Amino acid sequence: MKNNSTPYTLNSTMEKPILLISASDSSAAAGIQVDLRVLSDLGAAARCAVTAVTVQGDGGARSINPVKPEIIREAINTAIADAPGVGAVKVGLLCEKAAALALRDPLSALESEGIPVVVDPVMRSTPGSELSTGDTAAAILENVLPRATLLTPNRGELDVMSTLMGTRDGEEAVKVARLLETGVGGILVTGGDTTEDHCTDILYTAVGKAKVFKHPRIGNRAPRGTGCALSTAIAFYLGKGLPMDKAVARSIQYVTTLIEKAAMVGEQLLLFPGKGRNL
Repeated sequence: MKNNSTPYTLNSTMEKPILLISASDSSAAAGIQVDLRVLSDLGAAARCAVTAVTVQGDGGARSINPVKPEIIREAINTAIADAPGVGAVKVGLLCEKAAALALRDPLSALESEGIPVVVDPVMRSTPGSELSTGDTAAAILENVLPRATLLTPNRGELDVMSTLMGTRDGEEAVKVARLLETGVGGILVTGGDTTEDHCTDILYTAVGKAKVFKHPRIGNRAPRGTGCALSTAIAFYLGKGLPMDKAVARSIQYVTTLIEKAAMVGEQLLLFPGKGRNL
């Protein structure tokens, strides 16, 4: 007879949990809810630091309620300190400057240990609601990016951040080069928000040529949470020790499979619509 009195213990050969620093989405169509589904799907454990509680529905965000920065900082520090530590970090929505400032010291500690940090600079929801401010983006540039392994902006977010860096016009490569001056290890400019027949994602680093990932667009409507899912998957694969280009390639392939299976739930196209069970 099996003895259940002794708890199972994670052994040292298994991957460490991924730390998710992002906001709660009441619709569960994006944000930390999707991040958790991705990690569960990929077989990884998670730890969380919630940055805000958002109320969202079919029409977009109804309210955004920031979590106190000291609570964010305490949650991150606890996740890092508790055994076995964390293997990688994904940073999502930071809706106010204070949240970005709260990340500075914890991310510095992670950087010194070589733990990869992926930053998804969420600024608006898929329906178009504004989720962050220019002051917040500036604080991310100063306090978060210098400690990050990879930034994953869409082209609209790239324009906002490069403008804050003083680059208003010019080719995409010029804007990226300016952002790389912050010290971030790489920038993946995503193309899911364009209207072209193909999605073109481009990975830029400080050394070597840019790498292009081109894949067919699926359907004529973008599911919610694709940016969240992509950045979380990249954090997962970086945490497993994959090189950046291979982590990005695998993550794009993974999110593509999610998009292929996306389905409408009410008025929203969801990456995780629920498979259903006959009980």
